[in-house]
Amino acid sequence: MKKLITLLLMLVMLPAAAFAEIFFIEDESQLPEGWTEKPLLRITAIDTDRSDAMLIQCGGENMMIDGGSVQFYPRLEELFDAEGITEFKYLLNTHPDNDHLQGLTKMMNHRILAEDGKTDLGPKYQIGGFCSAVKKDYKNTSYHKAAVRAVDKYGIPYVQVYHGDVLTLGGATINIIRCDESWGTNARSACTQIVFGDSKVLLMGDCDSRPQKYFLKNVDHSLLECDILKAVHHGINGFEEMFLEVAQPEFIFIPNFKAHKSIKNGTKRKFAEYNALYSGDGTVVMETDGTDWYIWQLPNWTKKK
Repeated sequence: MKKLITLLLMLVMLPAAAFAEIFFIEDESQLPEGWTEKPLLRITAIDTDRSDAMLIQCGGENMMIDGGSVQFYPRLEELFDAEGITEFKYLLNTHPDNDHLQGLTKMMNHRILAEDGKTDLGPKYQIGGFCSAVKKDYKNTSYHKAAVRAVDKYGIPYVQVYHGDVLTLGGATINIIRCDESWGTNARSACTQIVFGDSKVLLMGDCDSRPQKYFLKNVDHSLLECDILKAVHHGINGFEEMFLEVAQPEFIFIPNFKAHKSIKNGTKRKFAEYNALYSGDGTVVMETDGTDWYIWQLPNWTKKK
């Protein structure tokens, strides 16, 4: 009996598992005092209509996960200018579709011109590496071939990412999760679990139900756990119930408009069970100190005059 009591006391004294808590605010003015003095991870889902473009910032380092369709590139540039961002450790393309890749290619090609409009003064953005889920000589899309031309022209390192690879950004760890079945580029998207302290985000690319089932069967479930989850394929595809049970997100963001016809009613109902925001209705900003999350949404993007 004494041994049993001792064991129970020891279990009670063990620290409980830590989970990040989420707070929704109207804007940055509502962040708690001293917040910006802490080490932080910020994820910005940029308002690029129905396309993926996410800026990740941590420890003074920046990266992009996808870059949206090219027509929305001014929205990226405006954000980078406002933040004073000129360097990116990585550009990561989850898969080579135009609505994920074109903005990244534009970033690599963006040059600063002299007043004469002709003299090349160099790249607007210093880019440490271009990461992709597909091999460099992948020829199935013109979008990927355009990205490779930019990589080769400006000497940007090309890195193909595989399941189990780990990237770092400041104090954040980025775990690459991939399905290698021959189900098309959407299914083979480079998914990322971003970990900072006790905070976790899972960005799912365009992985539909088949790779979700694959992950449940073949991937350590701890890699699927998250506080925040990016919807699959702009909300067009939903999530497997078991996948959501394993991931246990508290918040889902969807790169699309809330009322867009491409979002199926069944998916809308599924999202209704969670706190959810649509980045197509306005850029969504998510920031954590590794313990708490603060989330707010900016007004829908309008072109500056």
